[in-house]
Amino acid sequence: MFAEQDTSHRSAPHQGRVQGSVLSRRDPLGLLCLYTGARATKLVLELTELPRRTGKAVSQWWSWWEPGPSHSKPRACYPVPKAGVPCSVSVCADLNLSPGPKGHVAHEALAASSGFGRGAPASLTHYLHTGTHCFQKSHWQKIRTMVNLPVMSPFRKRYSWVQLAGHTGSFKAAGTSGLILKRSSEPERYCLGRLMGDALRGCVPTFHGVVERDGESYLQLQDLLDGFDGPCVLDCKMGVRTYLEEELTKARERPKLRKDMYKKMLAVDPEAPTEEEHAQRAVTKPRYMQWREGISSSTTLGFRIEGIKKADGSCSTDFKTTRSREQVTRVFEEFVQGDMEVLRRYLNRLQQIRDTLEVSEFFRKHEVIGSSLLFVHDHCHRAGVWLIDFGKTTPLPDGQILDHRRPWEEGNREDGYLLGLDNLIGILASLAER
Repeated sequence: MFAEQDTSHRSAPHQGRVQGSVLSRRDPLGLLCLYTGARATKLVLELTELPRRTGKAVSQWWSWWEPGPSHSKPRACYPVPKAGVPCSVSVCADLNLSPGPKGHVAHEALAASSGFGRGAPASLTHYLHTGTHCFQKSHWQKIRTMVNLPVMSPFRKRYSWVQLAGHTGSFKAAGTSGLILKRSSEPERYCLGRLMGDALRGCVPTFHGVVERDGESYLQLQDLLDGFDGPCVLDCKMGVRTYLEEELTKARERPKLRKDMYKKMLAVDPEAPTEEEHAQRAVTKPRYMQWREGISSSTTLGFRIEGIKKADGSCSTDFKTTRSREQVTRVFEEFVQGDMEVLRRYLNRLQQIRDTLEVSEFFRKHEVIGSSLLFVHDHCHRAGVWLIDFGKTTPLPDGQILDHRRPWEEGNREDGYLLGLDNLIGILASLAER
């Protein structure tokens, strides 16, 4: 489930404009700035004249980078030959390029450098208004094509908020750099307000208050994907259960047969329903909730993987029966793709979060149900983990505190959050030692 940030409001006078991006000419030699995405990130594209090399047709190169200490030099180059035979690759055909003796080497290298695949990005409808600028038509054509090159793909995708779990439509664009809107609920609003004054403040999205949009209230939150280049995301639901004790009690007091939950159970395991449930073609909510936790790693490890989004945009939520420690270890191993720096950063962050949870007043006095740890990393080895989703986090009665490691028995309100975190740290530590 996706909520794409709207970038159509971005505009700039007297600049060449492409949908989702703004091109700003800086000088007649081909240096220009491109502002792309909801953050209006500044990229520099430069057309450079290079000495002709023996046997090489290339005499011009487009190079691009983000200004700043981390990207002070061009990160990628794209060749612009003076002449050639059109080929079947759309990008090359637009520029009238020839594949050359080694095929589309530069095109493939450029796509690889972006952190995405070699496939061409989705086409954009071009709107080019040169205004009062006097820029050669051929240069503008090259610039226009440049925005559609694979190298630009991360900047079009970087600001997409990915909702791997929860309800469709819960998120929408904030219209402000680095923020995202989430549909408000009173429990989550209360929790985020309290967390901003707690030791856990640095472990959760920064809360910027409530705003009204289209007659609905939204929480204005830090966009945790902001600053990542083609992020990989994993949603890990924490605790030995994802339902409140009161939900279980109410469902028992007023039992109702649920056909939708029967269908969900059937889709995972056709043999899971009893003969009576098969005959009714329905199950009760308590039965479904407890079955759901039992087939996953929630009851065995104190957490379960809800979903993964990869850098290429593909998502997987098929982890309902990922139950054993070995299965979970394999999922994390595939998620980090052998990047030991990312793995070490995840491990350090989890240890920091555990230390903070153990001294947090908020954590001691709240039952944390249905909350997730959100793992985010990219190909530049940036990595982070945050606590998210507090819609089912409820305060305890005065005088009661939770250990968060003790086994849950109905009535004690233990959630097993630290039990799950201990196991997570152990799994990542074992991967780091390999």
